[in-house]
Parts: sequence; structure tokens; C-alpha cells
Amino acid sequence: EVVKGKPDIVSVETTTTVEDTLKILNSKKILSVPVLDKKSNEYVGIISISDIVVAVCFNPCFTSLTNGGMKSISQEEMGKVLEKSIFKNSVADLLGITEEGKTLWVFDEKENLNKIAEYMSCGVHRALITREGKKPCYLTQSDVTKCIAFKLKEDADVKALLAIPLSKLGHVKEGKKVVSVKTNETALAGFRRLLQWRSFRDWNLASLPVVDEKKGSVVGNLSESDLRGMNEDRLLDLCFSVTEYLTTFYGEMRAPVTVTAETTFVEALEKVVSEKVHRAWIVDKNGQPVGTFSLSDVIAQFTVYPWEHTAAEKEIYEDLWITSG
Repeated sequence: EVVKGKPDIVSVETTTTVEDTLKILNSKKILSVPVLDKKSNEYVGIISISDIVVAVCFNPCFTSLTNGGMKSISQEEMGKVLEKSIFKNSVADLLGITEEGKTLWVFDEKENLNKIAEYMSCGVHRALITREGKKPCYLTQSDVTKCIAFKLKEDADVKALLAIPLSKLGHVKEGKKVVSVKTNETALAGFRRLLQWRSFRDWNLASLPVVDEKKGSVVGNLSESDLRGMNEDRLLDLCFSVTEYLTTFYGEMRAPVTVTAETTFVEALEKVVSEKVHRAWIVDKNGQPVGTFSLSDVIAQFTVYPWEHTAAEKEIYEDLWITSG
């Protein structure tokens, strides 16, 4: 029922370039595509925006530019950066960079949704669903979350049970600081930070709050999806400040979706669904981030398995003594 009416899956071939794959992700507003081997006519993996973020932002071509930004780049260095970029490489070269990209989760359309939700509560973002007489489609965390939100409207008892503040559900970490990117830091630094807190072969943060460099309040959001519009001509935009980068791509830095520690689970869920985002930042009275509420959190609340995705969530936080210096 959940995948009824879902469009056929979009795929790329092993020979498709990284640049063309980014164009597809951007035009379809999706975060990943399965990769098809034309010779065997079989899917050989999945390429996600996470894989591309790693390949682009950790490319050695940026080594000399990490600290100086655009002001320190000579014409010769610009040429070298573009020459070594990976946009003309085939996506096959990027398969397996991240752990999720190594595995294509496939389920039949008759599979119990609870089973798929268990995987998603552990951090799996999407699954391929095979359909009788039709091409396969994707089922995402967003789809499952929308289904949960709809069911809650039908079940008043469950909705009442979840009228609990986020602070009581463990989403606010006392004595911790949310990993973020400041408005005066480069977009490159922000994208790298998404992945550098733990091996990108295991988990990554997927998104960071953009905070005011002086006040520390949340003013924006930087996520892996913000790299979808990237191409070789715009590669050096990564050396802009994160605010300049986001403004260049979207015309303005979009307002972040925020809630407070007193916001209930149901209220946070409704906000995430209505705003069509993957997470909301939990902020204190000064607007500073103190936690996050994600789609994985929503799905995990309704599965019998432990919240294993919190192994990744822990990486969102730093001990205060680490950052105070």
C-alpha cells in the first residue's frame, strides 16, 4: 500500500559520469540511484550523494586550499584543481566508498513494512521494492515517516502516548555540543565535517546546522543534498563561505527547521513531515543547537529493535571540553 503509485526507479549505468549522475539527482530531487551493469543487466550497487560528497570534497586537489580559501588560489592552482576533479570519472569508480553504497537493500512489495522499518531505524535510508508486472521503485525513510504520521491521526491512543517532550526521549544531550559549521567557514570545511567525525565507510552525519559565527544560533542547514547542483564549472564555489555557497545555489540561505526541548514527539513529527525535511534541530532559548530529531528517530520509535542508529547520532555531539579550547 505504501508504494502504490510510486514512480519507477531511476538508475544510471556503470559508465555514467559523476557529473551526469549529479544532474540526475538534482533534476529528480533524489539522493541516490542504483547502478546498472548493461552487460549483465544487473544492479551492481547504489551510488548516493554521500559517495559523491566524499569523492569531491576529500579529493587531494583541495589540499592546498583547505585553509586559505579562494583568496589564496592562483590561476595555475585553479587549473590543477579542475584537472584533478572527479566529475568526468564513471560512477563505477565511486561504488563502495560508503558502507550503505555497498549494499542494495531489496524487498518484495508484499514484505511486511515493520521488517523494512527495522532496517531503516538502524540508519538504512532507502530500499528497492520489486513489484509484480512493474519496474521496481524506491521506498525511503520519508515514505515510512509519512505513513507513521498518517496512522497516528487514526490512532488517538498512540498519539496521546507520544505527547512527550523531546527532552524526555533522550534527544537533548546535556554537557554536549552539537557539531556544526559556522557562517564564516567554507562550504568545503562543512561538507568534510559531515563525514570526518567517524569513518565514512560506516556512518556520516548527513546534515549540520549552520550557526552564527558570533552568537552560535542556528541560521541555516548544510546537508549532503546541497552538493547535488555541483558541476565542474562550480567546483571552486566550495571555497566560498557556507553562507555564500548556499546563497549562490538557492538565491538565499533557507531558514532552518527548528523545535525546542519542550516540543512533543508528535509536534516534531508533524513539523518534519509538513516541512518535507529529514530532520529538525532542537534549539535552546538562545537559538543554539542542543540536539536533533531525525527520520531515523521517528521510525525507531515504532520498531521493536534498539535504537542502533544512535551509534551514528552520538557522532553529532562533542564533549564540551573538546570545543572549549
